[in-house]
Amino acid sequence: MAVATPSSAAILKDDLDLVDARRAEAWHASRSEARSLLELRSHKRTSTATATPAPTTTPTATPTPAPTATATATATPAPTATATPTPVATSTATQPVSAPVVAASSTGFPNASTTGVPAGVTLTPSGSITISQDGTVIDGLQITGTVTVNANNVTVRRTLIKNTGSIPVRVNGKAFVMEDSEIDGQGGGNPAVAYSNYTLRRVNIHDVAEGPRISGGNVTIEASYIHNLLQVGSNHTDAVQSTGGSNIVLRGNTIQVNNPQTSTYGNAGFQYGEENSQIRNCTVDGNLFDGGNYTINGGGGGTTGAACTFLNNQFQRDFRYGPRGNLGPNTVWDSASNVWFDTKVSLG
Repeated sequence: MAVATPSSAAILKDDLDLVDARRAEAWHASRSEARSLLELRSHKRTSTATATPAPTTTPTATPTPAPTATATATATPAPTATATPTPVATSTATQPVSAPVVAASSTGFPNASTTGVPAGVTLTPSGSITISQDGTVIDGLQITGTVTVNANNVTVRRTLIKNTGSIPVRVNGKAFVMEDSEIDGQGGGNPAVAYSNYTLRRVNIHDVAEGPRISGGNVTIEASYIHNLLQVGSNHTDAVQSTGGSNIVLRGNTIQVNNPQTSTYGNAGFQYGEENSQIRNCTVDGNLFDGGNYTINGGGGGTTGAACTFLNNQFQRDFRYGPRGNLGPNTVWDSASNVWFDTKVSLG
C-alpha cells in the first residue's frame, strides 16, 4: 500500500507555523519577564520611598521646649532683693565723740547710758543761742555757751551744752522741753536750768554748782540723771531746789547731790520752801536719791507751809544727817513706799 508524502508546500507551512508559535511564546515570555521586572522595580521604588519617611521623625525634635525653660528663668525675682534699703544702716555708723556707750545701770534707775545724747548722733558745733521764734526745734547741736529761750513751745533735743556762763539754760517762755540732752556745767552753772515752765526728760546734768531751780511752777523733771555737783565757794549745793510754785513733778530720776570724786555731801537732793511763793500740787515719785546734809530738806528760808507729796522713792546712805528733815505739816510722806535702796525696808 502506498504511503502519501506531504508536499513541500505543506512542510513549509508547518515550519512557519512552528516558528510563529515559538515567536509567540518568546514574546509572551519576554513580556511576562518585563512585567516582572517592572513589578520588581516598582516594588523597590515603593519600598525605598516608604523608607525615606525617616525625616518625619525629625519633627519630634522640633518640640524641644527650650523656650519654656527661659520662661522659668524670668521668674527669678533677684531684682526685688536689690530693693532692700541697706543705706539706712549707714546713718548709725558714725560714733560721735560726745555720746560714748556706757554700761547700763545696775540700779534700774537712770544713768549715763539712758540719758543725754544717744550714741550714734553726730553733733554740729555752735556757740550760744537765743531762741525768739515760737515752736522752734533745736536738734543735734554741740553748744559751747548758753541757751536763752524767749519763745513758747520750744524743744531742744539730742544736744550737748558745754556751759560757759552763769546759767546754761534760761527759760523765759512757756512749755519749753529739753530731752535726750546733756548739760555739762564745766564747773559753773548756778542754776543749771531756770526757773519755770519747762520739762526735762532723759537729761544728763553734771559738773554744775546747782541743778535745776524751780520758782513759778509748771515744771516736770523725769527719767533724768543729776549727779557730780561741785561745791563752789560757800554755796549750798542742791540737786533740785524749789522756792515756790505749783504743778511740780519729779518722777523716775536719779538725783545724787553728793560727789564721790570730791567727797562732798552737798546740801540736799531736793530742797523746797516758800521763799518766793507757796508750793502746791508738788509730787516727788519713784526717784533714787543720795547725798546731802538731809537728802530731802523742807522748810527753805524758814518757811513751813510747803505742800508736797513723797512716794515710791528709794534712798542711798551717803548723807551727813539723814534721808529727810524739816518737813512741814503740809508735806505728805508715804512711809510704806519710801524705802532704803539696799534693803527695800521702809524709812518709817
